[in-house]
Amino acid sequence: MTSFKFKKAVQALNYFAQKEGGKINYMKAGKLVYLSDRVHLRTYGRTITNDTYIAMKNGSVPSKTKDIILKSAWFEGEILDYVNVYLSDPEKYSFRSLNEVDKSVFSKTDLKIMDDIYNFYGEKDQFELSEYSHNFPEWQRFENELKLGVGKAFSIDLNDFFENGLSDLPFSQSAELLSLSKKQFQHIL
Repeated sequence: MTSFKFKKAVQALNYFAQKEGGKINYMKAGKLVYLSDRVHLRTYGRTITNDTYIAMKNGSVPSKTKDIILKSAWFEGEILDYVNVYLSDPEKYSFRSLNEVDKSVFSKTDLKIMDDIYNFYGEKDQFELSEYSHNFPEWQRFENELKLGVGKAFSIDLNDFFENGLSDLPFSQSAELLSLSKKQFQHIL
């Protein structure tokens, strides 16, 4: 798989913060990125951010995007400099947008999916989105372990994104489209 698209992750977070009036809860932002990546993969055979995903108590998490939100020590130099231009430090479970979204990093399909996701889920808060994310197979695979406290985070196989959970509009791809998208995704691997 190709490498993490940190500029896309930063701009997706910035995009969702802008949609929320300039400030967004960071768990909500992460869930919106997750839902966008999930739908984009199911529709076009690739994610937007190329992030790695983990299942945690509050649902599926884009792990490197989460590190960007929290300005983790994993990122330094060029990446941290880029993040600091667009996103504030997290404060009281939220972060702010510092500059306009650089849409040039996105494809037309990236922007379409992010628009669709925000239009469909933007009214939900972080807890509703967390609960919602528990309806998908990639999280349910680890539900018992998470509830029993056997572990705090489990690696998600992106192939699980192709399995159906809820059939809400953003996830209502036809079997034919899912098959084509999955073949495209596996070709990229």
